[in-house]
Amino acid sequence: MPPASDSIPPSHTVSIVVVTHNSASVLGGLLESLKRFPPHIPWDLVVVDNASTDQTRSVIAGSGIPAQLLQNNTNQGFAAAVNLGVTASTGEFSLLANPDVAWEGPIVDQLVSFLAAHLRAASVVPRLVYPDGSVQPSLRRFSTHTNIWFARGSPLAWAARPQNARHAYTVADPESPAIVEAAAATFMLVRRPAFHAVGGFDDGFFLYVEDTDLCKRWHDAGWEVWMDPAVVVQHSWQGGSGVDRKLRRYHLQGIIRYFRKHHRRARIRNLALFAALSLAEVWHRIRGR
Repeated sequence: MPPASDSIPPSHTVSIVVVTHNSASVLGGLLESLKRFPPHIPWDLVVVDNASTDQTRSVIAGSGIPAQLLQNNTNQGFAAAVNLGVTASTGEFSLLANPDVAWEGPIVDQLVSFLAAHLRAASVVPRLVYPDGSVQPSLRRFSTHTNIWFARGSPLAWAARPQNARHAYTVADPESPAIVEAAAATFMLVRRPAFHAVGGFDDGFFLYVEDTDLCKRWHDAGWEVWMDPAVVVQHSWQGGSGVDRKLRRYHLQGIIRYFRKHHRRARIRNLALFAALSLAEVWHRIRGR
């Protein structure tokens, strides 16, 4: 078990990196959590705003929390914005946090304690829950030509129950701290040297799949990714991004990029997969109309 938060060496520091895009309506939980339960170790807040047109910047400025605000003139996407924020930060650890999260208690210190105690860990994530307290799936296996068809949103997703089935894409949270293959970057504490060692996020991913790609590159380089289910964070699903047709396109683009990177020798299977995914996207558009 990781040491208690009061045992963290005082030399440790953490930077909280938040990417926003028209996030004014969902920032309240994050900012209130930082006010009520700030880290006990030195910390700073870095916000990278992707060309918001709402009151996002005003909400941050009016929160009373000192923040370094980096303003992009256009929406650069999640991966590129995180890279910018981590580079501009100063902490030994970087906490990547979606704007639509909230928490109770000294959980940031708990996660820092965990990484301080697990030297091969590149990152650690908490258990995510919905606002009603139910568990939000956030762990997955590395994408293959088989399990991708059982991912959330696929018409075959129902067949991947239970989540520990060999062909399942999304997997259940462990009952105790454990190494996992890939985790959502919704609320992810990363060791900055490990982040930079693999080049950070691949900013060719605009939104979605960039976290699975990062975990895969960490795995290939010998690093570990952990979940500590004793640490719990509330996440309002898609509260910071909204739901529209663009998100489906970004997801499709992310899947294609991932398979071209990590399954580049399987050209025929890739072509078949990309064709099937493109047809499925056309069907969704027709049905949507």
